[in-house]
Amino acid sequence: MLTNKMSLDDHVKKINLAKSRVKNSIFEMAEAILNAVDQLEDQQKELADKLGMSTGTLSKWITIGSNNNLMNMKELVPSSFDSLYQLSSLDKQYNKFYGKLEGEKKFFALFKDKHITPLSQRNDINKILSLHKQKIKELKNLAGKDQKTTIISKAQSEIKLNVLIKSKLHFNTIVVVPSDYQLKEWKKNELKANINFNYSISSLQNSDKNIFQVCLIKVKGKDIDVAFSALNSWGYNYNKMLTPKQPKNGLVDVSLDYFVLVGSKGLGYKDNFIIRSSENIDLIHYAEKIGSAPFLFVGEIITNKDWVYCVG
Repeated sequence: MLTNKMSLDDHVKKINLAKSRVKNSIFEMAEAILNAVDQLEDQQKELADKLGMSTGTLSKWITIGSNNNLMNMKELVPSSFDSLYQLSSLDKQYNKFYGKLEGEKKFFALFKDKHITPLSQRNDINKILSLHKQKIKELKNLAGKDQKTTIISKAQSEIKLNVLIKSKLHFNTIVVVPSDYQLKEWKKNELKANINFNYSISSLQNSDKNIFQVCLIKVKGKDIDVAFSALNSWGYNYNKMLTPKQPKNGLVDVSLDYFVLVGSKGLGYKDNFIIRSSENIDLIHYAEKIGSAPFLFVGEIITNKDWVYCVG
């Protein structure tokens, strides 16, 4: 009697096909959750409850769905949820430590050199992540022993803009919140065309023109014109304007509402994120998503990790 017995190779082929469908389903779910979070804004907890998962698990799905590198190389990555989340974390660590451009190069090299393959397990990725964290720890310890006052610690102290410029430090992502006095000065006819002459943000930019750099500037509606002039004077190309929500239908006066202008230079502008408000903490979170380290906040004192600030 004949049977439909399958060979070993046939079973392997069938199982790999099922595995491929599992991976595609994970990416589809990650994209669906990210889209839901973007549209529902402040309803993440309610969404998590209805999906029967914790907010921590929902956050992991968002991390996977918002990682463009993973989404663009689905065929090269492992198929498990845990492995994809670990890869997202590794990619973020590389970008934070090396900067966006160099970080992406090192991340892609892991796949090119077969350190990570579709068959890699969570433990394989954990080893790479642990080695990277160990490297950072050793560098910090070395800096602490050999230099009691490092360049980074100097930058974190409260300093004026002109002092920071003299330090020769450079930044890829800059957020500017000008004071009323500064805006008044910039609006003077002799300064408006070249704000950078007396407020030289361009001196703090990365000199490598191929590296993607971004600038956010927050102003009230009545000062939008000078914000455009500032971005242009600093050498950024205008990308978009983020506007406040309006409680009424029809035309309303927004001259006292805060707006955020986004400008950039170099290659790699990607922005499918939302900003929750014009508060400093939300400006910082948004800038971290669309930009890369090193980060600078100009105009107000902040205490956020990985950020340098200056005033004046």
